[in-house]
Amino acid sequence: MRKVLSSAAVVAFILCSTSGCADLDAARTATISQGCQDAISDQNKTWSDNDASEEKIKESESKGLDACKDLDEWSTAVSYNPGSVGYEELSVEEAANSVYLACSSIDPEHKTPVCADAAKRGYLDES
Repeated sequence: MRKVLSSAAVVAFILCSTSGCADLDAARTATISQGCQDAISDQNKTWSDNDASEEKIKESESKGLDACKDLDEWSTAVSYNPGSVGYEELSVEEAANSVYLACSSIDPEHKTPVCADAAKRGYLDES
């Protein structure tokens, strides 16, 4: 079963990606810890599994948001594993812009290190 995103989330992501999300603290390439790399690699495997349930996908995404220390580390790891968020190719900045989708569905209260950092840096603003 594939994860289905709401139309509003997809439109917000497209607008954010194409506009460059002005006034954001741009994501930077970061060194990836083993824990973050393992979590994002597992997330990539889960997304690639056509039989993975939505619950399993959310669980693996949650682990990635929790294992990575901040937005830079997460977006760097995701850019090396674009299948972990359903893409074939993704730059670090594109990965950072996609954090909105992950945080809004997995961690709307921004309690994970990645979502807390993304919120602080303006990546989760809905305006």
